[in-house]
Amino acid sequence: MDKKLNILVDGFNLGLKKGSGIKTYGMTLLDAYKLLGHDVGVLLDNHFIAGKDPLLDEVSLFDQDEVRPVSLFNYRWVRNLKTISYVLRGRKGNLVVPKVTEPDPENYLSHVGGDRYSHIENISDVFNVANRLFAATKKITTIKPKKQPDIFHLTTPWPIKVKGAKTVVTIHDLIPLKIPFTTLDLKTHFYYLFKWAAESSDLILAVSEHTKKDIIDIYGVPEEKIKVTYQSYKGAGIEVNKKDAEVYLQSKKLESEKYILFVGNIEPKKNIKQLIRAFAYIKKGYKLAIVGHKAWMSESQLAGLKSYLKKKDYVMLDYVNEEELAMLYSNAFCMVFPSLYEGFGLPVLEAMQNNCPVICSDRSSLPEVGGDAALYVDPYKFTDIRMQLDKLIANPELRLEMIEKGKKRVEFFSPENYAKRIQEAYEGLV
Repeated sequence: MDKKLNILVDGFNLGLKKGSGIKTYGMTLLDAYKLLGHDVGVLLDNHFIAGKDPLLDEVSLFDQDEVRPVSLFNYRWVRNLKTISYVLRGRKGNLVVPKVTEPDPENYLSHVGGDRYSHIENISDVFNVANRLFAATKKITTIKPKKQPDIFHLTTPWPIKVKGAKTVVTIHDLIPLKIPFTTLDLKTHFYYLFKWAAESSDLILAVSEHTKKDIIDIYGVPEEKIKVTYQSYKGAGIEVNKKDAEVYLQSKKLESEKYILFVGNIEPKKNIKQLIRAFAYIKKGYKLAIVGHKAWMSESQLAGLKSYLKKKDYVMLDYVNEEELAMLYSNAFCMVFPSLYEGFGLPVLEAMQNNCPVICSDRSSLPEVGGDAALYVDPYKFTDIRMQLDKLIANPELRLEMIEKGKKRVEFFSPENYAKRIQEAYEGLV
């Protein structure tokens, strides 16, 4: 496909201040589009864009939330009226082309405007209102962008469509249906939303063969409609400065190659409680470094910290930026990822990218990502985690071998290879 495409991507996760797996996916997708030379717009839902002045629209888009005025019409009945209005009319947006404002280092869309995307289509509150409408009526919200796209790419299912555009939807996983006890999603809403997305889209992108199989098994979608593109990684240009890393680690009371790393939200699916239990039996001299936001049911996941470990045996870190995460990966003894279920498992790839050996679960998609470069465990058995940790600690040559295998494994998921898979998936769509 040599044709330059006009592509509109949903920006709900791209607009988040802190990272998420789907945000990272969206960022790598924009990287791929740049490599492929497509013209890209991002759909946002800012409340404060009036469409009267291009400069003020751009300023409103990238302003700080703390100084925004509180709407006098932020009442439930007004929001419900807006939702009902979506049934009767298509939603028109305002076009914003970043030209004036300087990059905000804390806002991804601010500092990549004009490079990773050319324009923003903004429709006030479109994501939440469309979701409420679908939950109440199963109706789909049709939007009318100012610039008509060839492809509307949803990085995760939203009940939104663009008339005249081909719809591509990425499905990362069906975890609320596969392991419902680990999520707070409303399962009925999730089931019907993903069912609509799977059946009505022109193309489904899956991030692993395992996710593809789940989609076919649950929704009966024809195999040829689903393309497995996997995903790539961010931070390829980050070089870890050894002296900076020493200062950073010292500030966190960590010593290079003397800590076991965990990366992920603290929630039941990530299964950190089994790692904590296993770590209690590891010989002294190592710390457990936990990098992750405390999400739902985090208290039960972290209960073992007090009952199994002493305060000096672990370090809790919440959100860290890309540079700090690279420092933590590249200096860890290893990264342990005992997740019960993953659609892809990005931390496995990130660790290998930063020369960090990986011990991970043998479930779902993780063996697809880790290949022969990881050690695998039964996530339900803390003794498995303990055994593999002991094995790696006792065998320095194995650790070096895993680092070299990890370097080779990462090549398959490079931004260039990912862009090729995206291009091949789009073949024949337009």
